[in-house]
Amino acid sequence: MRYPALTATAALVLLAACDGGGGTGSDNLQPGEVAGVYNLCSLRFDPANGALPEADLLQSVVDTTPPAGRPEATVSLSSNGTYDLVYTRQSDAFLQQLRGTINYGRTTVSLSVPQGNTIAAELLLPRPMTLTYTDGTTPQLTGQTAFPYSVARADYARAAGVSETDLSNSISGSQVMTLSAGPC
Repeated sequence: MRYPALTATAALVLLAACDGGGGTGSDNLQPGEVAGVYNLCSLRFDPANGALPEADLLQSVVDTTPPAGRPEATVSLSSNGTYDLVYTRQSDAFLQQLRGTINYGRTTVSLSVPQGNTIAAELLLPRPMTLTYTDGTTPQLTGQTAFPYSVARADYARAAGVSETDLSNSISGSQVMTLSAGPC
């Protein structure tokens, strides 16, 4: 009757050894390594349907030259495992802020995006957004969603500057994002 306990112990050891995708294991990036303020250099939504135009959110939603007193688009990664995305909305010059948590992988960080958030919908963000970390003189985070995901027709049409007429209820596509700790 010792075998079931031995099998359970062996299974736990194997599970612990296989953890490489998330958390803060010793092989994973550590919060202090990636902490900092990153400029939002690119943010695009590329529809899976090639007939639809790309939505460049830095052209249509985010004010890249905000008025005095308003912040430029940045993502702050804290050492406590949270992030803040702030930008000035182009249409009304209002400050926008999205806050979430970070999951650390070996070479990536995944930014959780709160479900049902109007800012996430406006920026056509996926849940989560996984970015590859590149260390160097100017650390960068870059990523593109691996699989298409859907956004609401109205949100896509507004971001892409197209009419909602003849669009399906949801638009499938992928997100491309680039963040830089230095100038873009």
